[in-house]
This record gives sequence, structure tokens and C-alpha cells, in this order.
Amino acid sequence: MRVIDSHVHLYPAEVDIDPAGWAAAREEKHWALLCTRRRRDGRPVQSLPTLDGLLQAMDAGGIARAVLLGWYWEKHDTCAWQNRFYAECVRAHPDRLSAFATFHPAAGRAVVIEELRRAQGEGLIGIGELSPHSQKFRVDDPVFGEALTLAAELKMPVNLHASDPE
Repeated sequence: MRVIDSHVHLYPAEVDIDPAGWAAAREEKHWALLCTRRRRDGRPVQSLPTLDGLLQAMDAGGIARAVLLGWYWEKHDTCAWQNRFYAECVRAHPDRLSAFATFHPAAGRAVVIEELRRAQGEGLIGIGELSPHSQKFRVDDPVFGEALTLAAELKMPVNLHASDPE
């Protein structure tokens, strides 16, 4: 039986070196809130594996393939940055990794559509993970709607983070 992990977040090594500093420099406050927390003993709550670490963990766990999901970034530049990183990962390990592209509707229609088409052209197979309440956009945002329409046209599944906004 082939096992696929369908929900993996992965970041370049530069993020792991100083997660809080990286988040502050990119103004990604929500990511920092969730991913830089520490336990009482000082250890991080969230681990941030490298690509090699992910592949080793997959081997150890008997995972044949992982689907890399983008984060629900607050800034378009961070979305595009992660999409490019994921494209590199998929190119390096097409037999082990698939990836979804992320975006932020505030970037505007033309930018979002261009980014999603570029991501698909680089081998990304879906869109997400998106979180309207975390990214602070409404589900009736017209750019979001157009991106979903494009996803349907391109036959790209969409992953939404669904949780209570409070």
C-alpha cells in the first residue's frame, strides 16, 4: 500500500535559522504567532524540518509521497517566495513530492492569476492552503472568486484552512 501525506508544510533552511527574525523581516505576524511558540522548557512547539529532514522522516514512516501545502501568508511576496521554493523541491524530487501554490487576493487580480498560472507551469498541482480569516480577506472577495474559477479551469484542487476565526 502506498501512503501519501497530504498536508505538509515545508520552509527553506533560512527560516529555521531564526524563525522569529525571519517572520519579523517579512511582516508575517500570524505565522510568527503560530510557528515561533516555545514550550515551558524552551523547546519550540513547531518543528521546521529541512527538505532532507522531511525526506528522511518520510522514509522512516513509510511515506511514499508528500503534498506540500503553502501557508496562508499575509503578504503576496511571501506567497510567491514559497511557491518558488516548492517548485524547486518538486523539480528535485518529482517521485516523492507534489505541491500546492498559495496566494493572497490583496495582490490584485492580474498578479494572482499570473502567479497561479506560473506555479502550475512549474509543476504545482493545487492551490492552498488558504485561510480567509487568517489572511484577512472575505470569502466573497472577487479576486478570491476568480482564483477559484481559474483553479476549476486548470483542474487544480483547492485546500482551505477551516476553523473558527476566534
